[in-house]
Amino acid sequence: MGLSVKNLQLKYGKKEIFHDLSFDVNEGEIVALFGPSGVGKTSLLKMIAGIQPAEKEAIVFTDNFSQANTVLVFQDFWLFPHMNVVENIAFGLKAHKFSKDEIVRKTANILEVFDLLGLEQHFPDQLSGGQKQRVALARALVLEPKLLLLDEPFANLDDQLTRSMRTYLQRLQETYRFSIILVTHDRDEAFHLADRMVILLDGTIQQIGKPQEIYFYPSNRRVAETIGETNFIPGIITDRCFKTDEFDLSVQNPTQLAGEGLLFIPYGMEMQVSDSGIPAFIESCEWIPNGQQVKVRIGKTSCTFTNLTEKVIAGETVFLKPVDWLQVMKQ
Repeated sequence: MGLSVKNLQLKYGKKEIFHDLSFDVNEGEIVALFGPSGVGKTSLLKMIAGIQPAEKEAIVFTDNFSQANTVLVFQDFWLFPHMNVVENIAFGLKAHKFSKDEIVRKTANILEVFDLLGLEQHFPDQLSGGQKQRVALARALVLEPKLLLLDEPFANLDDQLTRSMRTYLQRLQETYRFSIILVTHDRDEAFHLADRMVILLDGTIQQIGKPQEIYFYPSNRRVAETIGETNFIPGIITDRCFKTDEFDLSVQNPTQLAGEGLLFIPYGMEMQVSDSGIPAFIESCEWIPNGQQVKVRIGKTSCTFTNLTEKVIAGETVFLKPVDWLQVMKQ
């Protein structure tokens, strides 16, 4: 395995931040902790790193994982302003009492890996945001950690630089096979990088799963709304049937809901334009980089779809069939 968090709790005075958090991180895996600000994500990283106290036996390292080979990289990089690039990178090696020869060898290697050659004597105020991020990651990875903890690592970078840094990190992780816990409230970042996502809301873990699973099949309405891109259509649920005045549909109903409820359809669900199915009046069509974004009216509900199988025209009525099962939820 690697890391096991078991029934972890955090309180500040009488205020409970989270309780009974339990999840695992496997070797070579990227796990994204996803949730809004204020749910304790950064505190959780500090507890795993040993910077903030945690209950005994709540954080368990197994196999060749340990707190000693776990490294935390903060959002603001925390580079030492009075040290140049080489000195910042070598700081952890010196603290761990590596020999001078090892420090020189490891630092030279990591400078090349992180495309920092030529910047050795630069100080942090002489570096761009992307260069600072690479130095911070180099300082962490030169210690050869088994587990890397990243706290909103790309929050201070522009969109283009963020995309390149995500790809860069992914390539490094695939090469060196360290595990990552990534704290983020950026959904696209979690989708792009994570093997699994841990959805943290209201002090508890609401769902753990692969990004695609959570996007298409969230465990409840709150998770769906947190992820975004949600269409909810009201109707009546009976066993595995969802019914409105306009259509009937077979659905997934894992919690055995009955009576009034909601049909959940994410924007990106592939919907087939067909001769029968869900009647939808096309209100507008808009070009987006991934294809077309279509706004439709189903009964009295306005919905948005980004993955129709055919182009449609505003003003016409079509029938839509999902290519996969849809899910129902409580209102």
